[in-house]
Amino acid sequence: MLSIDSDLGRHLALGSYILEHHAIPTNDLFSHTLTGESRPPYEWLSQVIFDIANRSLGLDGVILLTAFILSAVILLLYQHTFNRSQSVLISLLVVLLATGATSIHWLPRPHIITFLLLVIWVHNLEKLRTGKPIKIYVFPLIMLFWANLHGGFIFGFLALAAYVAGWAWDRVRKQATNETGKNYLLIGLTSLAASIITPDLWHNWEAVLNNRSAFILNRTVETMPPNLLDPSNAPFVILLALTVFFSLANWRSISAAHVFLLGGLGGMALLMTRNIPLFAIACAPILTEWIAAKAKQLPAWKRFDERFINLAAPSRWFLLPAMTIVLAIGFFAYNHTQDKQVYNFNPQVFPVRAADWLEENPVEGNMFNEFNWGGYLLYRLWPRELVFVDSQSDFYGEPLMRDYETMMLVQNDWESLLEKYQINWAIIPTDSPLAVQLKQESDWIPLYEDPTAVIFQRKQLAFIRNERKSFMGR
Repeated sequence: MLSIDSDLGRHLALGSYILEHHAIPTNDLFSHTLTGESRPPYEWLSQVIFDIANRSLGLDGVILLTAFILSAVILLLYQHTFNRSQSVLISLLVVLLATGATSIHWLPRPHIITFLLLVIWVHNLEKLRTGKPIKIYVFPLIMLFWANLHGGFIFGFLALAAYVAGWAWDRVRKQATNETGKNYLLIGLTSLAASIITPDLWHNWEAVLNNRSAFILNRTVETMPPNLLDPSNAPFVILLALTVFFSLANWRSISAAHVFLLGGLGGMALLMTRNIPLFAIACAPILTEWIAAKAKQLPAWKRFDERFINLAAPSRWFLLPAMTIVLAIGFFAYNHTQDKQVYNFNPQVFPVRAADWLEENPVEGNMFNEFNWGGYLLYRLWPRELVFVDSQSDFYGEPLMRDYETMMLVQNDWESLLEKYQINWAIIPTDSPLAVQLKQESDWIPLYEDPTAVIFQRKQLAFIRNERKSFMGR
């Protein structure tokens, strides 16, 4: 979880700032390129929660929190699938596939809270659709937290839109009541109002909907279309195939809301890899119900499945996971008291040793840094150092990200761009095109180098730095 991106570092840095200053910033504090620009904190509550975990048990606490949330998602998915299908084996099969599909985005970041809230949100929408008792105020209450936890709150509204579209279709066929439609309208209005009760009000919406640049989206792995031939995407491909097959097999009885929901999320998953877990979460209970409807028509399967019905009682299996949680917390807590930590940022991926060096040997002036290292550098060096860019690329926008790529790949007017942004030093991958080029430039010198990262400084500034050290030594 700590070897893919360093976004966690940015979240921990902002969470720490909020806890220490008792204020939620709505402008950029992290970069020297866009300092003071509007930066809606639509994940501030998650950032606080993650930083509390970090303060309690270090990065071990963050990973433990992440694992706990993901486990809650899987548990709720199983409960909902079993309640819909009354089949232990089918529920286990589909939930295992859904778990595999979500695992491609198991990262210690606020988006995992969207996984959990989407499970709860869609379950309550389904209860409303089927006429089961549900308190309408549950929806705006969930949205109030969701809009302050992660930008994925917009998927709550997309799911609601799918159910409204399904209701409208059923209403035309005289299979739905006006009362249900009024409830959907009330949920939409109250949830919309709740979604702007944030530190930056409606600007959360602007930030979430602002990421439309094809240039940025096509250069970020999680926002690119998934490679369906990649083995890691096999659970998603199987889920998608089963969904299509059993929707056709049950076409006479399936709900229009389910078609709109899974069709919409399935299409979004095919457009962006990071949407795959959301499709899997919404798909699992519905697909289980569709499979069970056909399987129960087979007497042999029905008799076979009934043999496992006793496994469905969660109370019988509560002790084992409870003991596991207690032992895990105890293990990490003991390590913490001994100043040990199991989980750390991977020094072969992130500039861990270079950051150690910078803590002992600060460099003055504006930094240029590798995009994927921004969050880690904030975690280690902020607020003393401001980054050029971090992995929240939608905030920095296409023009700056184009300039970043030009400099990193040593293209066109890369030297003038270093002057434009008044870059005094750089921390970049050792084997990057820019690192290779700067080693050949007479006005740049390397201050530090290891197999992962190299730190360069302008020669003139390095001379001043050495003269100052020499004077201090005398």
